Amino acid sequence: MSPARFGAALRRWVVAIGALAAVTPALAAGPVDTDWPCEQRKVLEISPGQVWSGPPLDEATAHWEDDAEVAALARRIAARRTSLDEAKTMIDQFSASAGADRNRRLASLAAGMLAIINHDRGSVMAGIERYARRQRALADKIEAQRQELAALPPDDGTPEQQQRRADLQEMQTWDTRIFQERARSLTYVCELPRQLEQRAFALGRAIASHLDR
Repeated sequence: MSPARFGAALRRWVVAIGALAAVTPALAAGPVDTDWPCEQRKVLEISPGQVWSGPPLDEATAHWEDDAEVAALARRIAARRTSLDEAKTMIDQFSASAGADRNRRLASLAAGMLAIINHDRGSVMAGIERYARRQRALADKIEAQRQELAALPPDDGTPEQQQRRADLQEMQTWDTRIFQERARSLTYVCELPRQLEQRAFALGRAIASHLDR
């Protein structure tokens, strides 16, 4: 790809960071966040209603850490390193031994799980936004290199100009490689918030299945 074509591609990528949000119908009611590069709409938190079919979690959200067993289990099942099958087995075992206050404790477990996943997801989303800002800054840097190269004499410049051209070409090659590697990772990175939503939903459903209706 020629420097001019690559520069144009960089500019399109930077514009797309903001445009992706603008063209997503679900975002039409809210302002465009130009630091959010993902096609999936930006939702700051998973609400209880998205993942929980049991009683309201208002009180449980405030007090789930008061029950040491519930708090420890919430952290284990919310952790991404714990498979969903393992988490569901832990929930089954907890429900079987939860006692007469099982419904309240299950609600506390759901509230704790959701609080932890929301915190983890918030950290992931902040990282994605930092990632997008770094990409934008790198795109600007590569574009500035392209413009400086275009202004230098191609072959018949002074020794200083020829050395500057060689230095710029080396920097541009390196920065372009980094940019492209990061861009290839974007699809995977943008899937993480949705994967955490799916995890919260699966765990919420597993916990709710043990409620006495």
